[in-house]
Amino acid sequence: MVMIYKPGAAGVIAGAYVKESKPDGYTFFVISNTSLVSFMVTRKADFTLDDFTPICTLTLSPIIFAVKKDSPYKTFKDFTEAATTKKLKYGTTAALSATQLIVEAIGRQEGFQAIHVPIAGGAKAMATVLGGHVDMAGVSPTGIESQLRILAVVLQNRWEAYPDVPTLKELGYPIGPEVYFSLYAPKGTPKEIVDRIHGAYTRVLAEHREEITKRAKGINQIARVLGPEELGKMSRDSYDFVKTMVSKIQAPVN
Repeated sequence: MVMIYKPGAAGVIAGAYVKESKPDGYTFFVISNTSLVSFMVTRKADFTLDDFTPICTLTLSPIIFAVKKDSPYKTFKDFTEAATTKKLKYGTTAALSATQLIVEAIGRQEGFQAIHVPIAGGAKAMATVLGGHVDMAGVSPTGIESQLRILAVVLQNRWEAYPDVPTLKELGYPIGPEVYFSLYAPKGTPKEIVDRIHGAYTRVLAEHREEITKRAKGINQIARVLGPEELGKMSRDSYDFVKTMVSKIQAPVN
């Protein structure tokens, strides 16, 4: 496999490149389901979900909400309750990211509006928490979260790495999509090719689960291969969530 980097417009250029490629099983788009749909809603991307054929997921990327260890907020509920009486700040890696939209959705449920601070990069966001510049960060783990107190995680089930940390769903917030780095192909890619590629990833994970799990864990990911139907539904659900929340906060479209 040859990696082709198409930088620019936060992934929109890469998506357009894959969209225009032949559906012959030789060109794929590797991106998270949340980033893919965010482009469509917030960046006027020249493609839609219908322009891609979902192949499979590769890894699940947990999102954590963390504060300083000496923060007065011991639980996620502590943070949301405090946010109803004072203007708290939280950081994420980008404006209109899935993480920001999740906090916005929770704010509407609980009756608060925290101040969002977009910060370039998860490590910088965590450093901003450590420095006391924001009250909480919502990011993918970067390796320095051991210096923080993790309040909640965005997953369907608890994360093996932090079994004592509750999920948002457990806390009564069944909102926000899980983030999967996934494989998409151009529209029209034949089913036999889709099945072959999906089958290959499924087989390799089964045969080398220990090694792949270890490597994924090393970059704070969870190796998990879900098929085209599951990825397709997940992508649609993510799109609906992002579109609904962007509309609710009346966010400008770039």
